[in-house]
Amino acid sequence: MESISVVQSKERTLAIFVRKGLPVDGTRFVTSQQDALQLGVFERPAGYRVRAHRHRELPAEKRMGAEFLYIESGEAKVTVYDETWNVIAEETVRSGDVLLFLAGGHQVEMLTPTRFLEVKQGPYPGDAQAKIFRDPS
Repeated sequence: MESISVVQSKERTLAIFVRKGLPVDGTRFVTSQQDALQLGVFERPAGYRVRAHRHRELPAEKRMGAEFLYIESGEAKVTVYDETWNVIAEETVRSGDVLLFLAGGHQVEMLTPTRFLEVKQGPYPGDAQAKIFRDPS
């Protein structure tokens, strides 16, 4: 199985799956600079130091909400949809895998008890304003 799986539709990246154990030599970014969230994997030796820094305030743009998931434990089936709800990909993720949703839609079904971390842009206005559900019920 590939370490990175990029799901695209009409040349637009919908999702990126990164498997546990992705080979990295120093720094490896799996997103482009234009993506709404940036995902990089870093390996550094003991004693390496990230220089003290803070981030500049940048102008805000309205963008499609992006989501990052880290599967801490368990197993889940992920379905990725394009903008018109066509299934583009289905993958099973396990402990240590990460997912980045950049466009389109997605569904996550837990196959075993699963613990995951989610990161997305804030502030969060609530489901009614932030999400469009495939099945309105």
